[in-house]
Amino acid sequence: MNFAKAMKNPSATFGTPEAVEASTEFTNEQKRAILRQWKDQLDHLQSTSNESMLGPESNGSGAECMRRVVNALIRLDDADSP
Repeated sequence: MNFAKAMKNPSATFGTPEAVEASTEFTNEQKRAILRQWKDQLDHLQSTSNESMLGPESNGSGAECMRRVVNALIRLDDADSP
């Protein structure tokens, strides 16, 4: 799997935040970068929705996906903690 492609569009590449977390093709550092990118994209979609420019995430699924992305980041951080 291509890291640059995953960074460009994490949701299309993986489908779920948990799939990023479970990937054996990337280091935990790379997984965190991909998940942070996904979070940034969701933040952007949310701000667009707040400006009444509703996108595909405006139905509430964006908030659920954001929660899952953040939880995956937390689990990766916990896995790397001594």
